[in-house]
Amino acid sequence: MGNPRQKRVAIAIVLSTLGATAFFVAQGSTNLLAASLLELDRSAALTGPVAARGPSTTPVRERRDDTQILRRNIFDSEQGPLDGVPVEEVAETTEEDELEPLDPNQPPPQCEGSIRLVAAVVNPRRDDWSFAAIVPAAGRAMLYRRGQSVDGREVLAVLPNRVILRPASGQPCQITMFEPPDDGSTPRVARPTPARPRVAAARRATRSRSNDDDSISQNELESGISRNSDTNFTIQRSLVDQILENQAELMRTARIIPHEENGRVVGVKMYGIRRSSLLGRLGVQNGDMLRTINGYDMSSPDSALEAYARLRNADHLTLSVVRRGQPMTIDYNIQ
Repeated sequence: MGNPRQKRVAIAIVLSTLGATAFFVAQGSTNLLAASLLELDRSAALTGPVAARGPSTTPVRERRDDTQILRRNIFDSEQGPLDGVPVEEVAETTEEDELEPLDPNQPPPQCEGSIRLVAAVVNPRRDDWSFAAIVPAAGRAMLYRRGQSVDGREVLAVLPNRVILRPASGQPCQITMFEPPDDGSTPRVARPTPARPRVAAARRATRSRSNDDDSISQNELESGISRNSDTNFTIQRSLVDQILENQAELMRTARIIPHEENGRVVGVKMYGIRRSSLLGRLGVQNGDMLRTINGYDMSSPDSALEAYARLRNADHLTLSVVRRGQPMTIDYNIQ
């Protein structure tokens, strides 16, 4: 059976196993016997300390109001509240909303005074890039756009052949491009119906004469502009003054459209330029994008107007343009 040492180890293992088994069996039997013979009166046990504390109350979980969460709807601000209650929209009243809508069939009356419209450039997509060349009572033509003031009148709208103005106090009035201003010296006479063709023909003739009188001749352009190179020109001061006084000629030479990249205006593109026109003789080509004039950014209407205002006293001009995707500069010396 082996040596005596191995026997003693085997006996010890068996005895320890039996002892542990007997312990757990005795503990379980004792618990079962106590549960069956020594059952406590639970009702009597609960009447002591609980009665002293008063009636037992079961805590009730308060239901939270979720209407605030639905009303705020922080995850979708565009849709608005989700509580089903309609939101009263309060319309913001602005100065433009207070203006009475203009009836195209009944245009405003002519503005009083000697103010007159020379030319207009209208951008239907961006009103802030619509300009009008207006000669106020001072007699010097300047560029104006919507929101600016001329002779105490605010520019409300720039249209292709007229400009709507509003005095400081009073109803809107208009100045037109091809009709004389209403100075009150001559009363207006109603036009008879049979004479409409003659009136239209007379108006076209008057318009043609006005354009001929205001335009700068080719001889004046040739004598006033000297081409030193493709990107360098010399301009006579007298021609610059004549151009600034006759802005209709400058506006007729090109069609200006703001150019956007990634939703931001980066310059203005010029189309419809002929070689014999004013801009064509100054080295500007059809499709050029004008970025700056003497450092003034052309992407902003205010900056463009400021650059235009400084042309009269400038001795040197530098145009930064982009031609066929390549940036370049054109220099002008004014003598």
